[in-house]
Amino acid sequence: MSGYYRRFFEDDEVKDNFEKSLKFILADEGGFSNRLNDRGGPTNLGITLKTLKNYYADYDYGDFDMDGDCDIDDLRLLDTPEEAAPIYKKWFWDVIRGDDLPAGVDYVVFDGAVNHGPKNTGIFLQRALNRWGLTLKIDGIIGPVTIKAAATHGSSMFITDILRERDIFYRKIVAKDPSQIEFFQGWLNRLGKVAVNVRTFI
Repeated sequence: MSGYYRRFFEDDEVKDNFEKSLKFILADEGGFSNRLNDRGGPTNLGITLKTLKNYYADYDYGDFDMDGDCDIDDLRLLDTPEEAAPIYKKWFWDVIRGDDLPAGVDYVVFDGAVNHGPKNTGIFLQRALNRWGLTLKIDGIIGPVTIKAAATHGSSMFITDILRERDIFYRKIVAKDPSQIEFFQGWLNRLGKVAVNVRTFI
């Protein structure tokens, strides 16, 4: 990563797993889409228009056509991993404390944060840990206690439990809102890919 975008990273040492994980995630997310039943709204490289606007408001980044605002035209122009990386790093990877999670767990939780939101993926992580007999508070906040527990239980079986929690979540979405059934198989396919990709981390 170089040039203009490096300024968003220059104060931090970028963990190799961030860039490796991002490549896998962007391969699943694809390019611009604006499907009628997609509750996220217009999306490009996995970033919604709402996310891009909020990031622009906080960090003055996202006005790719340089017309003084951030709108759907800018979302369409968000078309390279380098352009997307600052948003993924600040609003997803850092929030789930990816640098502190065990290898493999960091990728699975990061992918979950992008797909479900950081708080939901924190809940999945805590529920998965509690399947191993722990009694973590299920609040979705990945703090020191959750990080320590993950470091102790970062096995392939534990990763399977995180993916299981995501599968349960998808099924609840469809049960609550049948219009989302059109996305269901794609969601399951994504979990299958994550299950394969994570083997390269551990």
